[in-house]
Amino acid sequence: MSEEKVTNETTEQFTNEVIDVIKEDAIVSIKMSTGYYKRIQEATKSLIETKSPGVLEIAHQSIRDQKITEAWVFHYETLLILCNEFEKAAKETNQIQQMTVSEFEKHLKESIDAESLKESDDDANVESNDEEIIVEPS
Repeated sequence: MSEEKVTNETTEQFTNEVIDVIKEDAIVSIKMSTGYYKRIQEATKSLIETKSPGVLEIAHQSIRDQKITEAWVFHYETLLILCNEFEKAAKETNQIQQMTVSEFEKHLKESIDAESLKESDDDANVESNDEEIIVEPS
């Protein structure tokens, strides 16, 4: 069987496969843990960490004006909306606590330090569990 025939048959099977697609007008409620929320914040931070304050101000203005012309700004806005919705839902369900800015900064530093330690432990476990795998030809 030729490669072209296999590719065409595979493509035909794939295009006829039925998949689930969220409706365009759907409004979906989801539950997210704070850990996932922190991951979204980290993704947001990662997206903008190389941007200068001036570039960020222009991005914020284009978001406010709804005149987004750059893909990264569109994705940044998406993450900001997601964070805002999470924060709004947490407030509506009384899942927030009041902190001063200095308390929050201390809490954030402790969370980051704890996460760094966890990642270091995970890395150490991966390194200590490295085994040589030998595959013998059959």
